[in-house]
Amino acid sequence: MDSFEKKINSNERLPNVESSKEVEKNKEMTPEAKAAATMERADILVKEVKTSKQQMQNIMINVGQVVQAIKALRAQLQIVANNDENISSVEQDKKAIEKLKKKISGHTDELLKMKEELITIHISQMSQSSGVEINEDMKNKAREVVENLIAEVTS
Repeated sequence: MDSFEKKINSNERLPNVESSKEVEKNKEMTPEAKAAATMERADILVKEVKTSKQQMQNIMINVGQVVQAIKALRAQLQIVANNDENISSVEQDKKAIEKLKKKISGHTDELLKMKEELITIHISQMSQSSGVEINEDMKNKAREVVENLIAEVTS
């Protein structure tokens, strides 16, 4: 019995070993690697937001075209109907638009949470590339670049 209990206890500890390995791996990441990962994540979020906005615009254009086509058909067939909400493809498109809005909102929130870290990273990169110590001009320029990026995404 004792050896069986020992086996069970040793197996129960295995997930803890794995999680401690992950913690050690994260600790091993250099600040440069963390900065690169953060910048990469920000780039991905910006691209996804831009893509989602473009998809939303395309869907909205499609909805408008579908509604106009249905109105034209109804006019030709002399059908009186004022409710365009019952068009199934329009309903599906509106649901897709809502999903995209939520996705954009989530990505925008994540970028806003990363703002200060992105500014710090940008300042560091500017300092390294120019070989000059960090100064107020660099800080202001980095803040402006990051704020413009976020403004572009949120508009």
